[in-house]
Amino acid sequence: MDLVFSDIHADMDGLETILKIVLSSEFEEKYGKISRIINLGDLLERGTSPKEVLQKIQGLSKTYPVISVMGNHDESVLYKKSISGSSFASARAHELLSEQDLEFFHQNKDGTFGEQQIIDAKNKLLCVHGGPLDPKKITKEGGDPWLYQKTWQRLSEENNEFYSYYGYHYRASSAFEEGKTKLENFIILCGHQHIEAAMQQNKNEITNIWPSQPVTEKIESFVMQKREFEIDKTSNYLFRVGLGGPQGHHSGGFAKPHFGVIQHDPKKVILFGLE
Repeated sequence: MDLVFSDIHADMDGLETILKIVLSSEFEEKYGKISRIINLGDLLERGTSPKEVLQKIQGLSKTYPVISVMGNHDESVLYKKSISGSSFASARAHELLSEQDLEFFHQNKDGTFGEQQIIDAKNKLLCVHGGPLDPKKITKEGGDPWLYQKTWQRLSEENNEFYSYYGYHYRASSAFEEGKTKLENFIILCGHQHIEAAMQQNKNEITNIWPSQPVTEKIESFVMQKREFEIDKTSNYLFRVGLGGPQGHHSGGFAKPHFGVIQHDPKKVILFGLE
C-alpha cells in the first residue's frame, strides 16, 4: 500500500502526525501496512523545520521506497527564486540548510534538480506536483516561463485554460489527454493547490466524483474525515491530495494535515483529512 502526501512545507509536526497515524497498529489493521511513500512535492518553504523534514524523509527512504517529484517551492529554494508566503523565521531556517541537507534533491546532468513527474507503469500512476501538461505544448500567453512548468500548473476552476501569476491553469480534459500519451486506465496524482479533488474520466465523459459527505473516523487519538474511491479498471482518474503541512497555509494553525493511501488489490484510493 502506498502512502501519498503533498505540500508538507517544512512542517515537521504535520509530517509526524501523518506518520503517527499510518504507522499505528490500528491503522495498519484496518487498511494495511505502508510499503511505499509517494511525495508529490513542496517539502520546503513556509514552515520552519526544513532540515528536520528532509532528515526524516531521508531516514524513511532507508526503510521504504520513496517516489518524489519536485514542487515549485522546492525549486524556489534550490534555484534561489523568490516566492511569497514564507515568514522571516522560515526564510532564516532555509538559509541555514547545507548542501548535505539538500542532497535529497538529486542534481541532473543538465543542472536541474529532481523529477518533474514520475510514471509508475506497473501501477498505472502518473505523479506530478501541479499538472501533467508538457510545457512545450502549451500556447504561451506571456509571463514567466517557470509558471508554465509542471510544478506550477493548476487544475482550472473555470471552463477554460489560462495563464496567471499563480501558474498555468489547465482543464481536467487536457490532463487526461496528456495522461493517455503515457498510460492506459491510469491515475494522475497531484497536489500544489492545497485542496483535495477527485475526477473520473469514463470514455470521454469527465465527472467530479468528490463526495459531499465524508465518513468520520477515529484512529488512535486523531479524528479524521475519510473519502474512499473504488477504482474502475476501465476509467482514468485525477486525485489532488490536500495540504500535508498546515504551516504551508496562509491561515497557519487553522489548517489540518491531509494525506492519502492507495491500496492495489483491489484498487482503492482513500483520502484523509484531520478534523
